[in-house]
Amino acid sequence: MAVMAAEPSATPATEASRFQRLVEQLAADEAGRQQFADIALMELAEVLLAEAALARRQAAEGEAGARSPLGWAVAVEQYAGEVLRLQRAVQANTPVQLRMPPLADPAIQVGAASVMLSHPRRDQQGVLEARIASAFCANNDCARVLAPTTAPQAAKQEPIPITAETPEPTWSFTRDGNVCAQRGLRVEFPPPAERAGSRLMDERALCQQLFAELGNLALELRWQMRQGVTLEWSAMVSTSLPQRTDHALLLNSAGDTLLIALPLLHGTPGLLYVLLPWLAAEVGSGPPADITLDAVKLGWTAPASR
Repeated sequence: MAVMAAEPSATPATEASRFQRLVEQLAADEAGRQQFADIALMELAEVLLAEAALARRQAAEGEAGARSPLGWAVAVEQYAGEVLRLQRAVQANTPVQLRMPPLADPAIQVGAASVMLSHPRRDQQGVLEARIASAFCANNDCARVLAPTTAPQAAKQEPIPITAETPEPTWSFTRDGNVCAQRGLRVEFPPPAERAGSRLMDERALCQQLFAELGNLALELRWQMRQGVTLEWSAMVSTSLPQRTDHALLLNSAGDTLLIALPLLHGTPGLLYVLLPWLAAEVGSGPPADITLDAVKLGWTAPASR
């Protein structure tokens, strides 16, 4: 695997994550607070009910631990019921306040009752916040609400497409092996052997998957930047999520997290790290990068038979 680009330099983290800034911006917006609270409480309830369902499965399978899975499930289900009761109160136009304690998770006050937006698993807190922010921003112009206000960031910006436009990679076919490439990123395959036609189909499918994932990721990163999120390339790491097909990509030390399906980028050890310089160039925060990937070394295909 040849990498011909310097790692993009880390950028200092913002003081607050996108989620925290969203809560702060909505504190003075009554209609926005009501909508945010409605969405946040539903997302929290779904997380709690999923956690309870997992605990019940563990209890049925006889798993033991520091706490009783069945007792934990009952307690979490009761709490989820209270959260849903508060959500119904929000939908009935009960006054809502958003709280951002300095050393605790954000909280929603509905009338006289209050609930913290905390995931039962501490390491999944960023995932919960990303789910809430993504659901809210799907129906609101968060790019406008959260856009940087300082020059030159606030200058007129180029439009960002809604969906990724991923062109077909270019191909080179030689006796030394096939190569697919796109904007400085190359994937080299070993020389063809038996079943050359079938293997070419596999190679095409793999390259299409790789560039589709990269295109979607680059698009989402551009939207995050448009909303004032700082990308700390050295901090980026992806993790799989229980009972979900997408992945959580940590964007910075402030805790900003992107939920996106990255089966190939996440499933190939070390691949995302290698491609960070190329991604930085794609989103305009790094110099052009030329990277060559060896499909054999990445475990995508068998070496050429001798």
